[in-house]
Amino acid sequence: MVPLVPALSLSLGHNVSELQYLFSAYVIGLAVSQPIFGIVADRIGRRPILLTGFTVFIVASVLLVFTETLNAMIFLRFLQAVGVGVGTVVARGIIRDHLPPAEALKTFAILTAAMGFTPVIAPVAGGLLATFFGMKSVFIVLALLGSGMLALCFRSIPSDPPREHAGEKGASLKGYLSLLRSIGFWGHAGAFGFLQGMVFTLLATGSVLFQDEFGLSMQSFSFVWGSSALVYVSGSFLLSHTSYLSTKKWQNRAVMGMLIVSLSAPALILAQGLTLVAVTLPLFASMLLSGILTPTTMYGAVNAVPRWSGSAAGLSSSIGMTMAGIFSWLGASLYEHHPALIMVCFGGAGVGFVCCWLLAHRGQQSSG
Repeated sequence: MVPLVPALSLSLGHNVSELQYLFSAYVIGLAVSQPIFGIVADRIGRRPILLTGFTVFIVASVLLVFTETLNAMIFLRFLQAVGVGVGTVVARGIIRDHLPPAEALKTFAILTAAMGFTPVIAPVAGGLLATFFGMKSVFIVLALLGSGMLALCFRSIPSDPPREHAGEKGASLKGYLSLLRSIGFWGHAGAFGFLQGMVFTLLATGSVLFQDEFGLSMQSFSFVWGSSALVYVSGSFLLSHTSYLSTKKWQNRAVMGMLIVSLSAPALILAQGLTLVAVTLPLFASMLLSGILTPTTMYGAVNAVPRWSGSAAGLSSSIGMTMAGIFSWLGASLYEHHPALIMVCFGGAGVGFVCCWLLAHRGQQSSG
């Protein structure tokens, strides 16, 4: 959707801030649905919820091809998110349930690379599709991708029995109360959310920023954003293949690096104004560090209360997506007021991540 914003602004007659609801509706759909998916996955198993979710996503994507109004597009984007959000919850739960901690963290690193690479590289694909085949082609491709995922889940994900506590009276409420009382869960979930906030602050207005402030074309923006995706994947790849990066010492060094990046982002703007270097340098540095740190926050959240891994996966993802939606809206609003403020928002999200990281690990020490 990101590269479609300028064209949609012209065709639908709405300004950039109004079009941000297309992003906000999507992340709100994820935030609302994923805690429910977590409960259902713990109670009835993974397969039924997967198949239902991807079916909803396909239907919404097909309907978007024929939609001509902003309100209808916003509603269908919400349905897309409700459908596809099941994948994140089930994937995290399966990893936590079936792998020992060391292997689980490496697998979360691979998952992070995939989850981080696709949202960042998607603007590249979306820009190319829109340029050569028109805006509607983006929704057609999404429907085809959803159909492929539905077929893959139908063939590859076996039926699994409900978890042993699923039949307990009030089990879902007990699970969420356990999570809500866990400092470690809140710290890791908040840290994950602020990392998402850093990305979505720039993602929501990226194409407009690069076009209006730096005079770059859609293709140039796609190249820069795609390059940052490769940096993000490199960070996760290093974590999955280099054991020392998962140690407390190196993780803390990465956190300190993120703090430096977060504080330097607005400092660069103050020193030299809103320039391409002042935006891309913090972007690339944060992407590398996020690739290293995100798997730890994801695994820490689902492992905070192991008995409720599915519910934890849903709730932590919901927290992350809610914060992504907030920063998407906040970044767009600040951009409308003054473009340079977007880097202040970016830096603030990074400082928030560091604070939540410290809270999570203080909670671990208290539990120990």
